[in-house]
Amino acid sequence: MAEVISIVSGKGGTGKTFTAANLALALQNFGEQVVCLDTDLDSPNLALQLGHKPEDHTIEDVLKGNINELKAVNVHDSGLMFVPSSLHLTDDRVSEKRIKSMVDRFSEFADRTVIDAPPGFNEGFYSSMGISDRMLVVTNPEYQAIQDVRKIAEEAEKHGVDIEGVVLNKVEGMLEEASKEEIEKTTGLEVIQTIPHHREVSKSVHRMEPVVSDPHSKIGHSFRELAANITDRDFRAPWYSGIVRGIRKMTRR
Repeated sequence: MAEVISIVSGKGGTGKTFTAANLALALQNFGEQVVCLDTDLDSPNLALQLGHKPEDHTIEDVLKGNINELKAVNVHDSGLMFVPSSLHLTDDRVSEKRIKSMVDRFSEFADRTVIDAPPGFNEGFYSSMGISDRMLVVTNPEYQAIQDVRKIAEEAEKHGVDIEGVVLNKVEGMLEEASKEEIEKTTGLEVIQTIPHHREVSKSVHRMEPVVSDPHSKIGHSFRELAANITDRDFRAPWYSGIVRGIRKMTRR
């Protein structure tokens, strides 16, 4: 069976979908076959992160029984397979039984399934957690957000789900930000990757191009490091990437 990794957060706006898309693509770049699944039906953004605008063949179509699981799979230019959620409001909900059926079907050809789970502690969150082998929690260095991470840790422990660690996103290095050490002490979880707040991220979201698509992106390298970390691989950024970024910066002037 393919391993299922859910990307979760205590609230919206942390960069959960950004993390799910780039982690899935980084795993794909390591030679794995990955399916990324958007179960956030209320605020779906996975397809947009990947430069797609879903009109049909979404997870809602599967839930309604209009199409089977394989028909809902879209393919990114990189070869990454993903199942988007509709951009329209819906009353559909993803039950644990239904999502498990989908993931089981994907296991016939995928090495891993990465789930972009809904934020918060709703039915979709628990459904995603229920079929996950591991979870990654995405948060920001805000004290309120960190309390949500502690709640997620408590819920995961109740349900016997392993939390791989915390991805600390949108780090600016401000004095009022919670430090990595404070987060680990408060939540009992390890911060396994830090993603700085950088204009490169804003440009990526605006252009609908994952940062991992750029082989010299500094933020993209952070996601490759994360993918390597959770799969026991080694990754070192090319020594010349810094030179490439420097040349790009000079030529933009």
